[in-house]
Amino acid sequence: MSDIEARHDEVAKRYGGVLFNLAQENKTLKSVLKEVILLRQSIQKDPHGWSQVVNPTLSLQTQRLIVESLVASLKLGPLMKRFLIVLCHNRRLSHLNSTLDEFTTLTQSAEGIIEGVLETASELSKKEMDAFQKSLKNQLGKHISLTQVIKENLIAGVVLRIGSLMIDASIGTRLNKLKTAMKG
Repeated sequence: MSDIEARHDEVAKRYGGVLFNLAQENKTLKSVLKEVILLRQSIQKDPHGWSQVVNPTLSLQTQRLIVESLVASLKLGPLMKRFLIVLCHNRRLSHLNSTLDEFTTLTQSAEGIIEGVLETASELSKKEMDAFQKSLKNQLGKHISLTQVIKENLIAGVVLRIGSLMIDASIGTRLNKLKTAMKG
């Protein structure tokens, strides 16, 4: 990791932690999380527009007007409005995505939710994903929020990644193990 990336990560952790602590103190964690999701969706809809907002050549006043307009259009609460304005004034809007990631991670951790990635050969139905998550919750004692990633190179089976844990139950891996065992 370069010095710039480390600094970016440090800034995101600091601001994400501040937003988390303020939301917890105000007992608005769930509503702020919903606003974070809304904000993310807005940024994802127009990434080019967002890159223009964080352009350092824009005046602080122009950035603030854009942020206030965004807050009004998304109907964000007072805490999120103040937070975004502070980011704007401190010229940290370019750190918003990673700051929102940090806030989401802290919120999920506080609620006992662990994020994971489930790699499959084909898309699972909502019912299958729910059953998979329920099974994991029963085994691990924590709620697992899974993101499904379709990997066409998997023959069949799944690869589950939760934090540093990886469970590879794919047919390809089993065939490779069998091949290695047969070679002796």
